Amino acid sequence: MPVETDGRLARLTARAVGRAAALSAYAGPEALAAFCYRAGATAAHPRTDARWARVLVDRATRSHRTALAAYRRSRTEHWDGWTAHDADPAVLVHKVYVSPTTPAVPVALERVVAVATFLGVPSWKVGADTAGLHRADKVVLYLPSAQRADAVAQALADELADLPAQGVLFSGQVGASGIVSRGQDHDGQSWRAMVCRAVALALADARAADQSATSQRVAADALSSLAADLDVVTWYPGARVAA
Repeated sequence: MPVETDGRLARLTARAVGRAAALSAYAGPEALAAFCYRAGATAAHPRTDARWARVLVDRATRSHRTALAAYRRSRTEHWDGWTAHDADPAVLVHKVYVSPTTPAVPVALERVVAVATFLGVPSWKVGADTAGLHRADKVVLYLPSAQRADAVAQALADELADLPAQGVLFSGQVGASGIVSRGQDHDGQSWRAMVCRAVALALADARAADQSATSQRVAADALSSLAADLDVVTWYPGARVAA
């Protein structure tokens, strides 16, 4: 699958790393990791009805009840989820993120459910509260292999190409807009949590090595130290940066 080496998500992520590098003079790794993880989220209007998210999810699934009979529904405080009855969650580590802007969520959700059921996606979840639908990774689909995840990601990128993207930073962009992207969990750790933690530790180490360095220097040194293990340009899982 073609990787967007200079795509919108790569640029937004580079900007977030630069801002975190500037903060590294005052904040430790934990705060830097939290900053990176939250980058890209938007704030909900204080008057937003708390029931809004549930209504949108229920509306999006209403016309797919027959197809969704093959799935087990789960509901927590923050997430609505669907998992196929025969799925093994332990192997569903390949992630596809869908990140429309908040106003585009109603249309996007209906299309995501249609694509997910048609392609037999074994599991996915949607933010179930107001905060969940304002975070960047508001819809996450889980697949058992990189090949299937890439195929589903491309299908969703094509289906959602006309909708505005919010975008999930520190994930690999699929398609032109950044509304769809990829990640991969490892050893029970969330992709973005793992990546943001690695970036934060690298920034802290780079700052400690030279307290007077500019934020640009700190960011560059931090990313250079991670390049052997992560694609620090596209953040696509499994890829490597050319030497």
